[in-house]
Amino acid sequence: MESLNRRDFIKAAGYVGAAVAFGGRGLAFADEAAEQKAKSDAAVKEITGGKEAAKGSLALVAPDIAENGAVVPVSIEAKGFTPSRIALIVDENPVPLIFEVKVSGKYAGDGAISSRIRMRRTSTVRAYAYDARGVLHGDMKTVKVTIGGCG
Repeated sequence: MESLNRRDFIKAAGYVGAAVAFGGRGLAFADEAAEQKAKSDAAVKEITGGKEAAKGSLALVAPDIAENGAVVPVSIEAKGFTPSRIALIVDENPVPLIFEVKVSGKYAGDGAISSRIRMRRTSTVRAYAYDARGVLHGDMKTVKVTIGGCG
């Protein structure tokens, strides 16, 4: 019996992987999209509680096109209110809820936060903030990613 060398094993594994991936391609992509939408919807519901967000009082600043999804600069700025809780959601990330920050009124300052995040692919980015009265504010933007950053 002839032994299988590493190169032939990798080649055979590649053929099997391609057959599995492309054999049921349509169903796999449909399932993945539905699963991702469910994750994103759950993250939005967790933050908003199903409430509609007030528009115009929260500004999400992010690039239109991110050259590298591993380092996407974003900032969230509250206009006319001091946020008590801020959250950022990226719909197409493996874990959509990027961060949730609770802010003490004592340290709120100008009501702005900025960070660099990772994005898997082109996606809608959503920012939410609650003010001290419990009113939900929101903003969203679609960011096109040329090179994904989530592996």
